[in-house]
Amino acid sequence: MKQRLGIFKQKFMANLKRTREDILTSAIATVHRQGLQSTGLKDLFAVTQASSGSFYNYFPSKDEFAHALIDFQWQQIREDTFEATKELAEDPIARLFLVIDKIEAKHLSEINCAGCLLGNLIVDLVEHNESFRQHLQQIFDDWQALFAELLQAGKAQLSDRVDPDLLAEQILTMLEGVLLMVRLYSDSDRLRRGFNNIRQVVKAALVSQQP
Repeated sequence: MKQRLGIFKQKFMANLKRTREDILTSAIATVHRQGLQSTGLKDLFAVTQASSGSFYNYFPSKDEFAHALIDFQWQQIREDTFEATKELAEDPIARLFLVIDKIEAKHLSEINCAGCLLGNLIVDLVEHNESFRQHLQQIFDDWQALFAELLQAGKAQLSDRVDPDLLAEQILTMLEGVLLMVRLYSDSDRLRRGFNNIRQVVKAALVSQQP
């Protein structure tokens, strides 16, 4: 009897430990593909395999879930690109190119590129609730700041006419534009051309252009 109770307890605890991160990870692909407004709560319960009680324990509302998903996705982008390249290159400009490479590789690995999830959520959410506009503005400001930080650190390699902050803004704007058009056309060649254009903009900003 005690053994059966022990097994039941283990199963119960395993289900209870459907953690906040598990739920967010399980939901990303669905939200990325069809948008958050088009994804109902029943869909979220099904795809995350979380009970309504477990879901609401972490996310009191769908809007709270959306804010958490934004932060979670941004954390993944930071870790997979900016953090992951710290040990790969000391030179900040070389590291910037590695970050661009990693973002491109991530989207090329998707069978049907659905664009940038954070960019998609701008269209999906900002008119729904002003808090999403403010939240996403902060995320994209932080993203731009990370590009600017690398460019500022490598300023000696940039032409005198180049403003690192404006170049960072241009890189991020181009990146989001490329991913939006790739979502429309679902064309990996267009994605490669777009990212090559981003690289060319950076190279054109260098004092001595890299090959």
